[in-house]
Amino acid sequence: MEHKDRGFVGKHYLMKQAFGQEELHQREAVCTREDPPGCSAVCPLHLDMRAVCAYAAKGDFAKAAGVIRSVTPFLHLLAKGCPGACKEACALSRVGEGIQVRALEKACALYGGKERGSRFLIPRKNKKVIVGGDDLFALACCWELGRKGYEIFWYTRCENQREPLISWGLTEEEAEADTASLELFRMTQKVREGEASEWGACGDAVCLSPCLWRTGLPENVFGTEKKWEKKDGAAWILAWAKYVSAKVERYLQGASWEGMRQPGPQESRLHVTMDGVEGSRAFTGPEKPDRELAAAEAGRCIQCQCLECIKGCVYFQEYKRNPRGAVREIYNNLSIVMGNHMANGMINACDLCGQCKSACPNGFDYPEVCKMARKIMVETEKMPPSVHEFGLLDQQFSCNEAFLARPEPGYEHCRYMFFPGCQASAVSPDTVEAAYRDLSGRLTGGVGLLLGCCGALAQWAGREDLASEALEKIRSVWKEMGEPEVICACPTCMKILRERTEISAVGVWQILLELGKDPVTDQTVAIQDACGARGDQKIQEQIRDFAGALGCKVEEAPFSKDLSPCCGYGGMVRFANPEMAEKKASFAAGRTSRKILTYCMACRDQLTRAGADSIHILELAYGTGAPSVPDLSRRRANRLKLKEKLQQEIWKEEIRREAMLPVFYENGAEEEMDRRMILKSDVEAVLKDYEASGEAVEDPEKGWLAASARIGNVTFWVKFTETEKGYLVYGAYSHRMTVE
Repeated sequence: MEHKDRGFVGKHYLMKQAFGQEELHQREAVCTREDPPGCSAVCPLHLDMRAVCAYAAKGDFAKAAGVIRSVTPFLHLLAKGCPGACKEACALSRVGEGIQVRALEKACALYGGKERGSRFLIPRKNKKVIVGGDDLFALACCWELGRKGYEIFWYTRCENQREPLISWGLTEEEAEADTASLELFRMTQKVREGEASEWGACGDAVCLSPCLWRTGLPENVFGTEKKWEKKDGAAWILAWAKYVSAKVERYLQGASWEGMRQPGPQESRLHVTMDGVEGSRAFTGPEKPDRELAAAEAGRCIQCQCLECIKGCVYFQEYKRNPRGAVREIYNNLSIVMGNHMANGMINACDLCGQCKSACPNGFDYPEVCKMARKIMVETEKMPPSVHEFGLLDQQFSCNEAFLARPEPGYEHCRYMFFPGCQASAVSPDTVEAAYRDLSGRLTGGVGLLLGCCGALAQWAGREDLASEALEKIRSVWKEMGEPEVICACPTCMKILRERTEISAVGVWQILLELGKDPVTDQTVAIQDACGARGDQKIQEQIRDFAGALGCKVEEAPFSKDLSPCCGYGGMVRFANPEMAEKKASFAAGRTSRKILTYCMACRDQLTRAGADSIHILELAYGTGAPSVPDLSRRRANRLKLKEKLQQEIWKEEIRREAMLPVFYENGAEEEMDRRMILKSDVEAVLKDYEASGEAVEDPEKGWLAASARIGNVTFWVKFTETEKGYLVYGAYSHRMTVE
């Protein structure tokens, strides 16, 4: 057995990646969620001011100071020598005054306590570094390299460590506080003498201030020619010291420093909306901020982050993921050859609706990655068969037992073909019949009928073979009817036909708008936009026009049109993760208190299950009402009965069905079967097998019989008794097992 094209590994395991590391990084880069906000991007030190504000707002200035000290210990210096560009870059400056970052830095210095640490936590590296200079740059290099564990020798004319800071206007007390952490390092201060070119022989590397730097020095001597003035701000000097120190460390580690980014402001790509944010003014200035006022100032921070894809997506909210992190997790999951694939559930819980892509400012296409992952899991035999099996069998039912394709009586070839989709036939068969009779009565040239499935379920499950099979069956019928224009009642069906076939497809709502429809109501409704219409403004507007023609007044609900959330049926989530599907339906239903008008029958079904007052636009148009929510067995029965009724009444065909004893159900049995995804047809198959074999196990305590039959990959068990009226079923359950 070989699978070279599928990445065969060993004797039992197959592996295939969706894409390589480079493409992974490219996809991750599209998401800006982890990009710094404006204040951090413009800061030379890229301080995490969101974290500083979060702690300070709670009054915990010790932790807020710790965030800054993880980057630099010079808090008093920053408060005095910061240029303050972060205030102008703050998102709040769009609607008012930006956060007074210098005031918070000063508050951290005043109320954040002294640097706490232990020299025992600093790694000891057996390397000596010479730092030459009398300025802030040299002092900052001592701190940067000292905290990495190197032994530091500071060649300087300064009398003490505080002197470079006092020259910036700090008091003795402030300078002492800012240099307290230097006492933890192995650091020796020496009088500067000799030439810088000679110092390289005294240590493993040398770090020079700009005033001492010149070209032609030995390769282990590092520095910069860049000169600063105090008006440029201390943060720039500290940033360049960090940069040069990093080059020194790379040299000592034998690594290249090529590609290192020089200090400078960055452009923040982080998308931050100011919806609902009111402008305000700062509570305090940087001189000597009051503790409570500083906390209040920190509390003004809106904690900038991009949540556009998460706001309306229950999936991301439940899994506590963002697309960037989820894609990395999926990539790692597909890389596993042996062991547990922990992200399988997350992959199969996505409804593939594309809401996140529409919401993302950069169009991050997360559903595409989930689709690829599902296909690969199928190809490499890592997709558990039970996840999508029920949905795939349901598609097969629509494409076989419930399938019907007929030209209008009196026509061999038709100008049109009505294709309502499998969900409309399953949920509201009366509506399908009413629509077909109306279309065939008002359109000229013949209107054929196609009852079947477009293959969406298989496509969602990563089963391209079954999806292509369903589409090919439709194409074959379409050609036999003379390649008519297909009138779709389902936006997903229409989208698939347009994208994957040469078939010309149009929405039934467009045809009915052109034909005309009398008003039937004066209600105000909210519209649940279908996932299949996402990105198609024409369909969305046609639906609103049709609703208006029916007399409705439309009130837009939150997250409508391209941002409309999935009802929970898409992506096979209804079968793969029923709990997630229910949460999605509840979220979609809870966006409005108005009656919800849908144009996808699966949406109508899901929203009604979630307790919403919902109706399909065709149910409204034809007065077929909103029938009770059908369970899984009734959905199949509806399709079959619709087919047989139309065959008999329109095409005058005789229908013969095999009869068996009637089957009745004990109270609660049907609901339990529906939760377990056990159909009445499965129960009937078991009972037919019992009739043929007579094999069953008797429960002497309960007095009932238990019979089993294997259907596909599943063995079904039915608990029942035989009565004069027929079979009385008490319950059923199933196992993925073989009974021998």
